[in-house]
Parts: sequence; structure tokens; C-alpha cells
Amino acid sequence: MLRTLAGRLVGGVVLVLLLTLMAYVVYAVIPLNATGLSTPQEWTPEQAAAARERLGLDDPVLDQWGRFVRNLGTEGSLGTTLSLYREGDPVRAVLERALPATLSLALGGFAITLLLAFPLGVLSAIRRRTLLDRGILFFTVVGIVLHPFVVGLLLKGLLAERWNIAPDGSYCPLRGETQLFSSQGVTGTCGGLVDWASHLWLPWLTFAIFFLPIYTRLIRARVVENLGELYVVTARAKGASERQIVTGHVARNALGPLAALVAIDIGTLVVAAIYIETIFGLNGIGALVVQNLSGQVPYDRNILVGVVVLVAVAITFANLLADFTLRGLDPRVRLGRASQA
Repeated sequence: MLRTLAGRLVGGVVLVLLLTLMAYVVYAVIPLNATGLSTPQEWTPEQAAAARERLGLDDPVLDQWGRFVRNLGTEGSLGTTLSLYREGDPVRAVLERALPATLSLALGGFAITLLLAFPLGVLSAIRRRTLLDRGILFFTVVGIVLHPFVVGLLLKGLLAERWNIAPDGSYCPLRGETQLFSSQGVTGTCGGLVDWASHLWLPWLTFAIFFLPIYTRLIRARVVENLGELYVVTARAKGASERQIVTGHVARNALGPLAALVAIDIGTLVVAAIYIETIFGLNGIGALVVQNLSGQVPYDRNILVGVVVLVAVAITFANLLADFTLRGLDPRVRLGRASQA
């Protein structure tokens, strides 16, 4: 266990180093404007040059990256924003303001995905070659080819804009209150559990539709595979019911690969969150990335580097969680690793 933990942590550190170095190199090689810095339009070239010198942007890229790594390792600091419209605003504070919306979307959407995928996958497996099985498989095929952007636009257009049974966007915090905006300006305030859930159920549904097909197919495949194992035949011979076999043995064994897939899908989850947050105006981490890269706000390298660090940490944590889940669900994993130690 300690070897696994150490290996994952080292891998996470290496991932952070490589991804942040790539972000610094790309920023140095392909600046988005003549100065490589987001400055007010009324600034003179001399003022922009002085700002670059003050922020150290004229130093070699490896020196800039080295300072970032040193500050991250010693102080846990992600630096300050580069945009001179908000110079000195800690990147960590910017990410902390955006993180609740992304976590709410991802965790809630993934919970709905698993709550739907597990029963659908099991039903499809135990009713193989029936009309129910074919219907579920048809749904998974359609779901796999659909893009989250298309799904989000369709659901928003129908449920929010045409039928008015869901809010068409914005994020309401679980704690505290925030203002709601529309084309007419401020329309009110929202906050609390009810407002939080009512503004997120449509993004959650969009998220779930995107991930549900592959998880349903994986669970179905694992259940079908386990139903043919010798221990299932033995359980049937002893008089165990199909319900006892599926819920007590087969379903448990199907959860292991599911945990591994969750860890692998962290990157896909971030990409899906970017699309969904953009469609529904949730202003989370994904929307922050889109705004920086699309020019909606002044481009800020340090914010994007902070997002890279956040995603790398999430990937590392997800891999650790998957490892420990596999060890808990499947004794063969524990025994196999113990025998190799």
C-alpha cells in the first residue's frame, strides 16, 4: 500500500511539473499580443515594458517556471494574476471563487451517472437479447456519438427556453446568496439548497447523458462476464436466487473496473465541464478557461497554470482513490500485490 501511495504521489508531482512547464513554454513562444501581457489600452509601450520587467516576464522562461515551482513547493502559492486590470489578485483566490460551481456540477452529475448506469447495466446484462437489452444498447450507442455541447444546447433550448421548466443558466451557491443577471440587468438573488439544486439539475442531466452510455456498457459487460464464472454456477447449485447472486457477488465485482474508469475519465470530465459551464453560464473553472482563451477577459497565463495544477492534483487524487477502491473490492488485487512485494 505504501509503495502504491508513494508511486502515485511521485507521478502526480511529475505531472504537475511537466504540465506547468509546457504552459510556460507555450506562453513564451506564442504570446497573445505584442507585449505578451494583458494591459489597459491607454498604456504606452514604455508602461507595458516596465510592467513586464516588474513581473519578471522578460526573464528566461525556465527562470520564471523555476520561481513558480519554488513558490508552489515552499509556500503553496500559485502566484498572482498577470492581467493588469486586476494585478496582484492571488490566483488561488480566483480559483477558489470558481471551484464551487465546478465541484457542484461534476459531483452531482457523476452521482446521477452512477445512480442510472448501475441499474441500467445490470438490467441489460440479466435480460440479454431481450427488447429491454436492445433498447438500452441503442441508447448507449446514440449517447456515445453525441457531443456534450450538442446535448446541452438541445436540453437548454427545450427544457429551459421553450418549456420553461428549468432555469436557463447561472449558478446559485449552496451557502450564501448571489445576484442573478439577465439581459435586463439584475433580476434577483438566489442561494440555499433548493435554488442550488434547481439551477443545477439541467446541467447535471447534460453531464450524465454524456457519461452514462460508456458506464452502462462497462457495467453490462462486467456483469455478463461474471455471470459465467464458476462461483455463480456454484451459488446457483446451492439454491441462491438470481437477486442474491447479482447483488451479493456479481455487482460487487463489477465495481472494480468502474473505479479505474472514473480515474481515467478525470481529463474528460474537465473538458465536459468546460462545455457545460459555458452553455449554462455557471462561471466555474471550465468557464474561467474558456474566458481566458477566447478573449472574453484579458488573457492570464498564471490563471491557466493554476487550473493545470488543480487538474493534475485531481487526477492524482482520483488515481489514489481508484487504487484503494480496487483493493477494497477485489481481494485478488491485495493478494497479487502482496505476493509481489
